[in-house]
Amino acid sequence: MDVTSSLLPLLHLDDTDECATGQLRRIFQHPHAPDLLVKIVRADAIERRWGAGAPWYKRLPRARQHGGFVRELKEYIALRARHPAAAVPLARMVGLVETNLGLGLVSEKVRAADGALAPTLSALYQRERGFSAAIERELARFLDALLACDAVVGDMHAWNLVFGSDSRGGPRFVLVDGFGEKHLVPFTSMSRRINAYNTCRLYRRMREQLRQLVPLDAPAGAG
Repeated sequence: MDVTSSLLPLLHLDDTDECATGQLRRIFQHPHAPDLLVKIVRADAIERRWGAGAPWYKRLPRARQHGGFVRELKEYIALRARHPAAAVPLARMVGLVETNLGLGLVSEKVRAADGALAPTLSALYQRERGFSAAIERELARFLDALLACDAVVGDMHAWNLVFGSDSRGGPRFVLVDGFGEKHLVPFTSMSRRINAYNTCRLYRRMREQLRQLVPLDAPAGAG
């Protein structure tokens, strides 16, 4: 008797559960838990980035396409160990699950006021036609929180930063993926000063990307 399969049945996901799609991942509503999401690495991304035609160094890491899962879980655990009572500005990681579409990373859903998925910074920026005073205030709070808890960020952009609430409070900006050490030599993990510099660099780059996406002087009907 397979005890594992009886305790942890395969989670079935289908297109009706899908609520968002990124460059690398498909995001699904957990079919049995309304407050949770399941992230699956896209099959086309696996073939493109880690398949037979991918560069040799992409195939070296043992976790391969799931390296991002490892980084995010490791960083979340590190921050919980260092700041057990703090509401760190990263999505709450729940664990891993086997699904019919492959290994899934489970995280808590960040919600908007109406209960839907929280809007991305990109969506807010476009809606407000730029950096409104409210966006600036909340972004400053977000950056301060990142620096205060010394979170290691590998990637920060306007599509993985959302504004909403979860079980730890809100509304506030929350980074839903892209955190964790990405460098072969983990210098951002080893030095708080270097990490702060890198975080601020990624933050400035994110803002510049938004300025290019929707120029501040664009007319209200543009885009």
